[in-house]
Amino acid sequence: MAQNRLKLDFSLETAEKRKNFLSTYLVQFDNLTQTELATLADYLLWGKDSNGEAIGKGTGLRTRWTKDDEFESLDSLMENPNFNDLQLHTLNETVPLKRPKTTFSRSAALKNCPEDLKSTFQDLWKQIDSTDLLITYYELLNGKRTLQPRQELLDKFTTEERNHLLAAAQELTQFTYLKKRHELIDLRRQQFTLKDSYNAPINTLGHLPQPQFINTITFDVDIPVYPLGLREGNLAQIIFDKNLDPARLNEEQLNQINKLLREKEKPRPAHCFDFTQLEPVYQLFLFRDDLLSRIEEAKAAHQVENNIDKLLDTLNFYIDLTDLTEVQKVILDKKINHEKNSDIAGYVNKEFGKSYTANYISTIFRQKIIPKINEAAKFHLETVSNYFFPENFKQCTCCGRILLLHENNWVRKARSKDGFQSKCKRCEKKAREEKKKK
Repeated sequence: MAQNRLKLDFSLETAEKRKNFLSTYLVQFDNLTQTELATLADYLLWGKDSNGEAIGKGTGLRTRWTKDDEFESLDSLMENPNFNDLQLHTLNETVPLKRPKTTFSRSAALKNCPEDLKSTFQDLWKQIDSTDLLITYYELLNGKRTLQPRQELLDKFTTEERNHLLAAAQELTQFTYLKKRHELIDLRRQQFTLKDSYNAPINTLGHLPQPQFINTITFDVDIPVYPLGLREGNLAQIIFDKNLDPARLNEEQLNQINKLLREKEKPRPAHCFDFTQLEPVYQLFLFRDDLLSRIEEAKAAHQVENNIDKLLDTLNFYIDLTDLTEVQKVILDKKINHEKNSDIAGYVNKEFGKSYTANYISTIFRQKIIPKINEAAKFHLETVSNYFFPENFKQCTCCGRILLLHENNWVRKARSKDGFQSKCKRCEKKAREEKKKK
């Protein structure tokens, strides 16, 4: 089994001892990867100061090596009604020490949004206000608060509507109350997501030349594909092999991979297709049926291949690598099958207890699912870049897969030799689900 070449001494608890250890330990390494640098940074940040607290505490960073009595995974965290996924950050993301609170202006949203979204916003706000007042009434009835509902909130309802909500609050249990709180958080998030769907974020790198992405309907054999090309050819059998053991790669194969990586680092041409970018992948879904028709037409006419089938096959590879929630998997499958957003929303709301609108289904697809596919493609590039360091991979004791030592693949464990559990995330999740069933 491959071991992580960073054999850090986790028995050292203080930041000072860890710093002294690293100052002599790191002289043996010439070329540390980004993943290893992130691991070293966390190793130092979560060393303790003179007060016994981690020096990284209060900086906005989340502990990557958690205690056994804390939440064991993201799935467990998301089951908590108070969990806010907006607080999550990637390893390489710069996290501000103080995050300004974002307020939502309903008047500004109505003023700036497209006409077809105004009724959607108004329906959403009606749900938010009803849920808010329902929760407030329950808290008053059960001694969880003493302040009366805001007059501004009460003014949004008739006397009959208030009485109906008050009666509904009397029927709530502790469990349904917490569920309503979680629902309120979700409804409020939908406001921001809908606003983001028509408000393009400011491009802070606007002064830099941006590559122009092709319209996928014109995709041809000469179009370069990023981050690692198409899933075709002998080299692709190595690069797109999910069960590859990097320790078994020979020198010639490593040279071919190195050549490809160097080629992809060159300045990009004006026309290209990039699986790490939102817009081209979104277009690929939009034109998917047209592309499939073109494949069938080309086969029927015995025409020269245009690589469209390989482009779609590569997309399917990255979809399989993407870590989607159960709700997102359902939405993606139904979008691929051309079901209407209203029908998808009805199914999701019924099966998962959500309160999504048809517009929000479309927003989830574009703003949540597609970016996750982009991240899967980026992580694939990072994995392949580490093929030259087999010691940065580890074999799961449960499923036998050999995976990059990264928190995308493994659950952190402070007391283990390499800082990770012995079972991969997928097996850990499966074990938790089976435990719940029992």
